[in-house]
Amino acid sequence: MITAVKISSILSNKSSPYPFWMMASISLLVLATFSQLSKAEEPKRILKWKDDKGVTQYGDKIPAQYSNRENSVINQQGITVKRNKAYVYQDLAADEAKLEQGKKDRALLSAFTHEDEIDLARDRHLQLDKVTLEGLQMQKTNSQKRLAEKQKYAGSFAKQKKALPADVSADIKTTQSEITKLDQQIAERQAVMESTRKRFDEDKKRYVELKYHSNSTPPVNAAPEVTPQP
Repeated sequence: MITAVKISSILSNKSSPYPFWMMASISLLVLATFSQLSKAEEPKRILKWKDDKGVTQYGDKIPAQYSNRENSVINQQGITVKRNKAYVYQDLAADEAKLEQGKKDRALLSAFTHEDEIDLARDRHLQLDKVTLEGLQMQKTNSQKRLAEKQKYAGSFAKQKKALPADVSADIKTTQSEITKLDQQIAERQAVMESTRKRFDEDKKRYVELKYHSNSTPPVNAAPEVTPQP
């Protein structure tokens, strides 16, 4: 292969019958030609991937819609020299979940100075629910008393073998419906309270892990998200 050293040797040959400028031009032209041939001889990268139909495709560039799929790099001998794993959406979701957990951890550490404060915050959150629950239970008790009185009144008609008036029957059904609705509201409120307790219990457990185990402490390079206190 012609090198720069050989070109220099040719140019320095004073016995050449040709002018110096002609020799220089010819030498540069030859050098450029061999440079291009050298580049052409370099091994090309062949990529292998599968399309939407699962058909294997080959080329020097993977289309954008398949760039996140598993692919391979093959040399000219057909030997796989590198495998690139697919970056699946589950990986992206896991990364996002990790970032979100980091935000929650930093907010938790900034909102409380001691785990006992979490218990106090839980009780404050539950206070309104407790008042609401007590009100619903009182309404149910009153409705049950009214129902008992109306059923007793309806029983007097049965003893006298008289037909039960339509308004009395309708009133009993209405009261029974009220009690059923109150039972549903009480159950829903209790479920909300249980969910609140569970959430604060989990926050307290996580707080203790972060506070007393340094290896669990989230990085501080992201902006904290402060949870407002009631």
